[in-house]
Amino acid sequence: MENQIVGEAVAVKAIQRFVRRYSLFQEERNRVLTMKYGKQQMMLIRKRMKIENWIDAEVAKLFNGNDNNGVDIDVDVLLDLDSVPAKRKFVFDNLQRSHCPASMDKITMFLDEMIDQLNTL
Repeated sequence: MENQIVGEAVAVKAIQRFVRRYSLFQEERNRVLTMKYGKQQMMLIRKRMKIENWIDAEVAKLFNGNDNNGVDIDVDVLLDLDSVPAKRKFVFDNLQRSHCPASMDKITMFLDEMIDQLNTL
C-alpha cells in the first residue's frame, strides 16, 4: 500500500514536471512566432486586414446583410491592377456576377470609398 502511494506521488511529480516544461516550451514557441514580423511589418499587416474586413462588411451591406453572397474581392488582385478604372471594373463585375441588389448609387459610393481605402496601402 505504501509503495503504491509513493509510486503515485512520483508519477504525479513527473507529470507536473512535464506540464511545466511543456508550458515553458509553448511560451517560448508563442514568443518566437509573434516576433516573426517587425513592428512596421505588423502595422502594415493590421492595416491591410482592417481594409479587407471593411470591404467584406461593406459588400455584406450591399447584399442587405447577407455574408454568404458569393463575392470574394481579392485585395492582391486589386493592388496589382494598374489603374483606378480597372480596379472599379473588377469589383463592379464581381458584384454584378453575384446579382448585387444594391442601387447603382450605393455601389458607386462603395467603389469610391474602396479606392480611397486602397490608396492608403
